[in-house]
Amino acid sequence: MAGYRRNAGTGRSGQAAAAQQAYQELMGAGLRAEEPVAAKIRRLAAEFQELNFRLTGMTGGDPNQVIADINTDMAGLYTMCHVG
Repeated sequence: MAGYRRNAGTGRSGQAAAAQQAYQELMGAGLRAEEPVAAKIRRLAAEFQELNFRLTGMTGGDPNQVIADINTDMAGLYTMCHVG
C-alpha cells in the first residue's frame, strides 16, 4: 500500500498505473509466500486489479470501496505477519 500511495499521484491515470504495479508485485509475492499469508496477498492483488479496472473505467463502481477493502486486508496481513 505504501508503494501505491508513493506512486499514485493525484490523477486517475497515475492511480491506475500504481494499482497495476501493486497488482503485479503482489502476484509475485503471493507465489513466494506460504499459506495462509499467500492467500491474503493474492486477495490484495485481486483488489488492486479491481481498483485499476475501476480507475480506468473498465468496470463501474466507486474506487473508494475497493480502497476500503484494501485497507482492511492490509491490516489483516499486518496482523498475520506480526503475531507471536
